[in-house]
Amino acid sequence: LAGLEASDWSWCPAFLDVDLDGYEDLLVTTGHWRDAQNADIAREIEEAKKQKTMPALEQLRLRKRFPRLDTPNVAFRNRGDLTFEEVGATWGFDSRRISHGMALVDLDNDGDLDVVINCLNDAPLLCRNDSPRPRVSVRLRGRPPNTRGVGARVRVLAPGLPAQSQEIICGGRYLSSDDFVRTFAAGNESNRVTIEVTWRNGRQSIITNAPANHVFELDESAAQVSSITNHQSQITPFFNDVTSLLNHVHHDEPFDDFTRQPLLPRKLSQLGPGVTWFDFNGDGWDDLFVGAGRGGRIGVFRNDGHGRFIPQRTPALDVPVERDVTTVLGWRPNPTNTVLLMGLANYECDATNGPAFRQFSVVTGAVDDDLFRASASTGPLALADIDGDGDLDLFVGGRVLPGRYPEAAASALLRNDGARLRFDAQASRAFTGVGLVSGAVFTDLDADGWPELVLACEWGPVRVFRNDQGNFTAWDAPVTINDQPSTLNQLVGWWNSVAAGDFDGDGRLDIVAGNWGRNTKYEAHLSEPLHLYFGDLDGDGSLELVEAYFDRDLKKIVPWRDWQSLAVTFPFIKERYSSFTAFSTAGVSEFLGNKLAQMKDLVANTLDSVVFLNRGDHFEARHLPMEAQVAPVFGIVVGDLDGDGNEDIFVSQNFFAVAPDTSRCDAGCGLWLKGDGRGGFVAVPGQKSGIAIYGEGRGAAVADYDHDGRLDLAVGQNGNTTRLYRNAGARPGLRVRLKGPPGNPQGIGAVIQLKNANGRSGPAHEVHAGGGYWSQDSADLVLGAIDEPEGLSVKWPGGASMTVPIRQSPHQVVVGMDGKVEEQP
Repeated sequence: LAGLEASDWSWCPAFLDVDLDGYEDLLVTTGHWRDAQNADIAREIEEAKKQKTMPALEQLRLRKRFPRLDTPNVAFRNRGDLTFEEVGATWGFDSRRISHGMALVDLDNDGDLDVVINCLNDAPLLCRNDSPRPRVSVRLRGRPPNTRGVGARVRVLAPGLPAQSQEIICGGRYLSSDDFVRTFAAGNESNRVTIEVTWRNGRQSIITNAPANHVFELDESAAQVSSITNHQSQITPFFNDVTSLLNHVHHDEPFDDFTRQPLLPRKLSQLGPGVTWFDFNGDGWDDLFVGAGRGGRIGVFRNDGHGRFIPQRTPALDVPVERDVTTVLGWRPNPTNTVLLMGLANYECDATNGPAFRQFSVVTGAVDDDLFRASASTGPLALADIDGDGDLDLFVGGRVLPGRYPEAAASALLRNDGARLRFDAQASRAFTGVGLVSGAVFTDLDADGWPELVLACEWGPVRVFRNDQGNFTAWDAPVTINDQPSTLNQLVGWWNSVAAGDFDGDGRLDIVAGNWGRNTKYEAHLSEPLHLYFGDLDGDGSLELVEAYFDRDLKKIVPWRDWQSLAVTFPFIKERYSSFTAFSTAGVSEFLGNKLAQMKDLVANTLDSVVFLNRGDHFEARHLPMEAQVAPVFGIVVGDLDGDGNEDIFVSQNFFAVAPDTSRCDAGCGLWLKGDGRGGFVAVPGQKSGIAIYGEGRGAAVADYDHDGRLDLAVGQNGNTTRLYRNAGARPGLRVRLKGPPGNPQGIGAVIQLKNANGRSGPAHEVHAGGGYWSQDSADLVLGAIDEPEGLSVKWPGGASMTVPIRQSPHQVVVGMDGKVEEQP
């Protein structure tokens, strides 16, 4: 993401605002006397040792075969947007001397910091900083024995610049220590800046109206007791962590994906769990379900209505599952039955025709695994009344074919005939080659009462299937992105998840889709599409893979993996190339030769997580804020989390189970994105949100589990604690519960809007059964409003609409299809 990857053998990094623009740049010393990681030379040495017994001194002399590694020092200029550009040559910092220690000091007393670098077996480097911009320098005179004020923090506020802050340090660099002075940008010569020093004892010294281009020395003896409030300690977070109420840990047995397909980009056995809010016992309080990994148990927690969750034990659910349980959906197919639908992944068991999902009756305890069988491993499930007959039909998303990633997996549609779910072969043809479906949601994009189906596909686009009275057809919708025309199908990514909400308050439902973000090794090469070549070259039934990208220097598509890693799958490579060096310039077409014709090619051109604003006949794509791009997004929740009347987004993040040569994606901690009601979002810091989830976040879902008019949050983690957050800071909203027909008593698919006294409407809210990432929100909605509501409009599945009055200020309303309204204080 930042553009700092691969500075080679690096010794000493130092942040320094070289160009005095208010943003700290990064300097890095590099190089080594011997290129000890040269794999070809290492192989030669190992072979030489095998030829004869060598004394230690002779073995040591073999190391002279390693060549000198004289890489240039690098300088990264801070662009001010969390990204950097390499400017070592432009700034004259690109010396190829083997550079180790580095220290900062103002050698010429011009107020900016110069750089001194120690070089191995060579003269030192003195780099004079010639930045002409205005600056202020700060020295400290501390009380003995800390006379230089080590540990004090200096903060400078200059008009037109970001707040700048540095600490006085002693040592801390590689075998090096700076002078005890710090320099800050002043903006322009007429600026007057404020300098704040917080000493180690907590006292403060403050200089206001300080002119630019001066050196300021502050004496600790004149410091005062701090009058600046610590705002961090006064922040009351919106959410309280009440995870202890569940005491649940997701279990997932280890599985070696790379034995079957050694060149997989990442594991596919650690994708769960999803989480679900559903009132399974009909007492009016949402209960919680958590999917399970192979060898684990499904988490079932009954909400007792008094703020406690009671683990439930039934014979059918309290046994270790043989397959990963992906999505769990709660459903009432008729007034006398309550059912759980549980997606079953056959990825680890290699079943060629295994059950795609399990139906479990909460009422009778009956289990049915034979409603639909498939070769694909199941990912998402979603329910909706797709044909307007008053009952719910089921979409089953094919996530992957075991051993044949990334070949397209078939998905399916099952229609409800009133008695049971039955596979609809004709309707499912539209989804036969749809791809690797990771997320699914039904949403009424054109407001005609017939829900469209939106799919998040890996190595594919966000796909939209229009619903023409129960018949689905693919729609490659026009999209504007970065002010450029495109279409949905042209935005190919590794999409993980998808959800729907009215983010700009225009009454149309928009789409938000989770992707892998910008903080991966792939980001630097996305100016051209990423490639994945695949084919069964040896006829063993598993697909061989080659990840590749366009190398701008070589001007060819080259593989990500090295010679040795690829040779495990493609032994013929060692016949064509005798070493890492010989292979280092080979393109995919060169090393595969005529075998390339036997392989297919998938491409990806975007990894950003994106909001698609619905403009009726097209979408306007907007990238989610940078904080959402630092890690892969899995769970997506849409709801008014602070009660201001605008829809917000929560995303769960991170993925650790990557290939051995790839750094894990762990920079996320769960993120609340506050909506502005116009389609824009701002990241809420963890100190304010109260949310901090550092594991592998997966499914997420919201419910007002304690009936206080605030949306609470549950988040699943792979192989880790299921997190529960109670919302304590939001302005309470109006709880809305629907009474639908017997086959859809919760009104799944209905769209609701508040009508305010000022004549304006709130955003559209839709009731879903399945969405985000393998999860299900509560069917009881919470509608935030700043103005006093006077009515509620409801569009039911099938298109019937009504507007009902709200006569007072109730806590909850229950709306039936007959227009009757029950108001509860």
